[in-house]
Amino acid sequence: MNKHINDAKPPGWALKLIRTFLRHEYVEEVEGDMEERFRDDLEIYSSRKARLIFAWQTIRLMRSALLKKPGRHIRLNQYGMFKNHLKISTRYLAKNKRFTFINVLGLAIGLASFLLINEYIRFEKSYDNFFTDADQLYRVSYLRLDNGEIKVKDAYSSYSVGEALNDELPEVLRHTVTKGLRPTVLKYGQKTFTENNAVSADSNFLHLFDYKVLKGNPRTMLSGPASVVLTESRASTIFGEEDPIGKVIDAITPYNFSYQVTGVIEDIPVNTHYRFDMLVSDKTLKDEDDYQNWSYNNYMVYLKLKKGAVAGELNGKATAIIEKYKEYHGNVRLDIHPVKDIYLHSDFSYEPQPLGSKQSVDFLMIISVFILVIAWVNYINLSTARSVERAREVGMRKVLGAVRKQLVAQFLLETLLVNFLGALIALSIAELFLPSFNQLVEKQIIGHVWNHPPFLIRLTIFWLLGSIASGFYPALILSGFHPIAILKGKFKTSGSGATLRKGLVIVQFAASLILIATTFIIYQQVNYMQGRDLGISIDKVISVQVPAFNSNTDQAIDTYHKRIKSFKASLNTHSAIIGLGATSNLPGGISDDINVWNTTYQIAGHSEKQRGATFVQMNDNGFLKAMDLQLRAGRNFNTESASDSNAVLVNEAFLKRSDIYDYTQAVNSKLLLGGNQFNIVGVVNDFNRTSLKQGIEPTMYLPRSHVRNLVIKLNDANYLAGIEHLKQKWSSFFPDLPFEPVFIDDRFLALYKQDRQFGNIFSVFSILAISIAILGLYGLASFYSMQRSKEVGVRKVLGASKLQISYLFCKNFFQLIGLSAIIGLPIVYFSMDRWLNNYAYRIDFPWWLLVISLLIILLFAFFAIGYQTQKVASLDPAKTLKYE
Repeated sequence: MNKHINDAKPPGWALKLIRTFLRHEYVEEVEGDMEERFRDDLEIYSSRKARLIFAWQTIRLMRSALLKKPGRHIRLNQYGMFKNHLKISTRYLAKNKRFTFINVLGLAIGLASFLLINEYIRFEKSYDNFFTDADQLYRVSYLRLDNGEIKVKDAYSSYSVGEALNDELPEVLRHTVTKGLRPTVLKYGQKTFTENNAVSADSNFLHLFDYKVLKGNPRTMLSGPASVVLTESRASTIFGEEDPIGKVIDAITPYNFSYQVTGVIEDIPVNTHYRFDMLVSDKTLKDEDDYQNWSYNNYMVYLKLKKGAVAGELNGKATAIIEKYKEYHGNVRLDIHPVKDIYLHSDFSYEPQPLGSKQSVDFLMIISVFILVIAWVNYINLSTARSVERAREVGMRKVLGAVRKQLVAQFLLETLLVNFLGALIALSIAELFLPSFNQLVEKQIIGHVWNHPPFLIRLTIFWLLGSIASGFYPALILSGFHPIAILKGKFKTSGSGATLRKGLVIVQFAASLILIATTFIIYQQVNYMQGRDLGISIDKVISVQVPAFNSNTDQAIDTYHKRIKSFKASLNTHSAIIGLGATSNLPGGISDDINVWNTTYQIAGHSEKQRGATFVQMNDNGFLKAMDLQLRAGRNFNTESASDSNAVLVNEAFLKRSDIYDYTQAVNSKLLLGGNQFNIVGVVNDFNRTSLKQGIEPTMYLPRSHVRNLVIKLNDANYLAGIEHLKQKWSSFFPDLPFEPVFIDDRFLALYKQDRQFGNIFSVFSILAISIAILGLYGLASFYSMQRSKEVGVRKVLGASKLQISYLFCKNFFQLIGLSAIIGLPIVYFSMDRWLNNYAYRIDFPWWLLVISLLIILLFAFFAIGYQTQKVASLDPAKTLKYE
């Protein structure tokens, strides 16, 4: 019985309830009375029943008269604790200004860079998302097959395809058909200007793409012929303050129309794959375009599908529909592709605008994460490295009654404070450098960051996330010290903490190495493309486009041809002009800026009949000389000779496709192309017509006397005089048309704009990431140097030189750099070799750049560590050892 009484204890949860919720002044008395009653009950009842009685009595005590006032004491206690933590944190940060500065600056730069890059990525992913039913909008495109393999992916399709799919697929709610128009010279009053961004569209266009209509009736504004809808800025340019509705604009060339303005819509946002400034009713062009020809693939066809419709399941049905109307022999399929995915994911030809690159976006996302992680790693490294310095503080606080969760709260608050300061400075940095960032990406991403909710939300999220990510581990480490060992002077830093710091330093070095090497390789590839011999001369070559004729009468055509011929003859009178030719397709265009015949081809007597894409360009006699193209075999055609009406030139790539390498064999051979027959009179050298991302295309050149793009080669000595002569002759022959010369070298530079831009963005933020890493390394080296100042003093007394001391300090860091190279270099090779494979003409993988990148990392580390080491090694040993 006595054992039963001695062993029994009141329920622990009941005692905790009393101590937590009863007023402080009642707890001791009530607890004593309750325990005395419990002992008396044990004399009478079993221990189980005595515990039940104790629990019931505890619950009965929970009366308002005995309970603490709700939250008052707790709130005051918590407030006092928070105030104390805040004061200690502020004092500590103010006392250690250097390390606070390094942490705050690193976090600020890292967070600002991360958020700005993410704003750019958000913008790139936002293309075509602003339409009301963006998820239901799709584009119909052609896939051309050869032996079951896709050879051509064409963004265009025919006018009839849209109507057929709309009529026969129940999943289609509505369709629209649109087409880009040639540059048009327009005139209103005394104003003459060239419109380069005009497209035709049917009356459904503004139903699918619901741009805000500012003036006019959206249901009827494109329903009639000769109707035109302008964007707000284009209407302002043409009409100023006048009301544009009902006004008439005259087209001078190449179309012969008078347009009536029937509507004005908002300016087209930058983040769309299909931009324009003028919408022309498609009924205006019904006499020029063949809407019923299923092979006339010059239109963009868009569908609006029912909600829940799966585009992938419709591709087979759509292909079956066109095969019913047109015999394609199984060599064509249709692809129904989401409009929202076009900008970053399309690999189709004939896109209406230059597209973005998902690969580039992914690369930039990686670098943004690198930057942020490096900044957080710096904080963790410095915080854990300074654990020895804060050990006595932790020991004293524990002796005075602080529990571990209070210490964790203390250090987390300190981290929150540092990250908060970093976030405020990051906001300032982002706002300050936003104009430069917009200029770097060549887009107006946002106007300001301080009033942009997505930016502020991300800033808040990553401030909190960063505080937890960078502060939780150091808080656990610092709060876990044992006070007895600390106060006895037997405290040592943990091996796991040192291992973690080494691991994080390796991550920093590996990331920096990857960024430096990647930046070098990107620049090497871009410079290679811009400097490679194209096979033609583009220096001092300019082009002008002569007007088209707008009449079909023989007399008008003859008069037009004589005028153009006289104009060309007048240009040749100046000594500055050393070459003059004409072509249908200027060099330096985008990959789709040329005609393509997807049909069978055969060189009689030398190859079998095959099917494939043949690129077709029309030139006059002078094109070869103007562009410095060389004949490999045969002769140039003569556009003035009737006997050469069926003559054709081909390039080397055309013959190589048929395994013909002796070009003289092909000269005077018959070329059977589809249902046409040509006589090959010459073979010209291969040249890169477009970006080096694409290979050289198998091309044939047809003779035409009258093609609109003139190419003029000027000599270096009289270059400016030649341009002035050209301008004067243009004004004399075409006084109503603006003089708008095109420089061929500028066209080629524009082809690499996106690659240069990507390289510039990547290099700028790589430098920032490396700077943050070096800043953290400098702080870590500074702390280690101060911590080991007494060791340095002892070594100097024993005869060690500064060089030996520097080597001792640098050796461990250089070992970590070696490990980072083992991790980073394979990542660079596999990722960048894959990136280089996107280019038809690429550099060999530059291993020497990896060596240079590694040497740069070693150099940075040496200066960051060596400076601090030399600083400590220069101290007088008497000063560093005077307390020993």
